[in-house]
Amino acid sequence: MMKKDSFINRFYFCSENYMLPIYDKLVLAERSHKVVYTGEFCTPNIWGALRDLNEEIGLNIYSYGIFEDAERKMMAFSEESVECSYPVKLLEIICKSKFTKLSHKDYLGSLMSLGIKREKFGDLILNGNGLCYLAVCEDISDYVKMNLNSVGRCPCEVGDIDIHTEEIPNYNFKTYTLNVSSLRIDCMVSSLCNLSRSKSEEIIRQGKVLLDYLPVDKKDRLVKEYCTITVSGCGKFKIAGKRGFTGTGRYKLLVKKFS
Repeated sequence: MMKKDSFINRFYFCSENYMLPIYDKLVLAERSHKVVYTGEFCTPNIWGALRDLNEEIGLNIYSYGIFEDAERKMMAFSEESVECSYPVKLLEIICKSKFTKLSHKDYLGSLMSLGIKREKFGDLILNGNGLCYLAVCEDISDYVKMNLNSVGRCPCEVGDIDIHTEEIPNYNFKTYTLNVSSLRIDCMVSSLCNLSRSKSEEIIRQGKVLLDYLPVDKKDRLVKEYCTITVSGCGKFKIAGKRGFTGTGRYKLLVKKFS
């Protein structure tokens, strides 16, 4: 097992108080020889870094967020290669008014007003017809169903969806192929948002660009496959893989833009 100080230092972008419980669960998995879950959903910068440390930690590291393209995922640690049974639930929030259009921010605000930490919720997916699908930790699902009676000023109902037998919704992405000359973040932002290179450099300096939920501090930072780029005022993009090169040597990337 990696030493505690070395582990904490690898997660310089998170507070020590946040990462220590995760380290304790890693140690517990090693000592108990059982599967141990984080009990919270982690953002991509955390679960991605954890999976990169798989060999150094010496455990199998798994992640699951219910939705196929989930951003937030619960982690599982185990000595053996196992099929994990995550303590998560999928809830369906039904808006009772046909005349109210609710946003992601409305749902999240109402959930947070219940006094529950953001980490206890996974992704929220809206289908545009007054429905919101919410991944939650199992230990708070009943509390949410009992206490979430409205979103904004709109009354709502909350029910369960069986993730083993029912169809699971997914994000409604706009998917397309993007040709770029370089994988530098300034070039990527310029192409993704149809901005000049100088404008993309400016918004990077202003801290308006996040790479896997972390601020980008250098314009020449290289972007990897399967990352998420968030640009304030332009949207959020998932780089879903390389598709080869164009005849002129430009990269062909598969991009999914969150709707």
